[in-house]
Amino acid sequence: MMAHFNRILVAGLALGLTGFSATQAQSIGERANRAELVEGGFNLGLFVDGERDGFMRYGWYTDEEGVHLWDRSMIVSRSDYESFSALLDPADLTPRRVDLRYHSGTRYYLVDAVFEDGQVSGSRNLHGPAEPTQSQPIDHPVREGAVVRGAVFMLVPVLDLEPGDSISFDWWIPMRDSFETVTLTAFEPESVETPAGLFDAVRIELRGTTPGNDLFVDVDSGRLVRLDVVGQPVQYLALPDQDGAG
Repeated sequence: MMAHFNRILVAGLALGLTGFSATQAQSIGERANRAELVEGGFNLGLFVDGERDGFMRYGWYTDEEGVHLWDRSMIVSRSDYESFSALLDPADLTPRRVDLRYHSGTRYYLVDAVFEDGQVSGSRNLHGPAEPTQSQPIDHPVREGAVVRGAVFMLVPVLDLEPGDSISFDWWIPMRDSFETVTLTAFEPESVETPAGLFDAVRIELRGTTPGNDLFVDVDSGRLVRLDVVGQPVQYLALPDQDGAG
């Protein structure tokens, strides 16, 4: 997630638990609903000032390698497109491998990173026509327990956060090759209207990053059905099953 897209989507995550509540000290891996880690996802439309302007398709599945994440997102008016994938350790959901490709205008960005033995290595590259490729290496220790930023969209459904729950953790941001500490806090369910219908959804605030997000998880299905970008006229809303990505 590059510059503008990072600001709009929040998408890439890394996590290191600093607290689940005043009395609980579970790790993210321990807290995650294992049944929901097997497979899941959603299709959200991007709306700016109420007008459709793109999409976010996101999913995950588990196999013998670990937990696989994927994201395909686009801002149509900007011709910005993101393709993100990651492989997570099935025990603690920390990353093993992260790959990001982001197109913006005539340029595209590539991030490739491998996590092993407490280190992350790889590169960040900016490519454009008629200009030299700009490349920066990635090679440094990782924060213990950190996961990739984009995993937040999987964590919000699989953590089964109840109103009043709060959990803080570290995430690694691929485009900046840096860490942040963020917090998820769950609030009482509220009625949420989307193109896919009306949902009774738990509101979960994501704070500690700029901009923050308010994420809404349907009580019945456990699916993410709405995402608001704090301070911007930007929403991601659940689409009818038959609706395409455009």
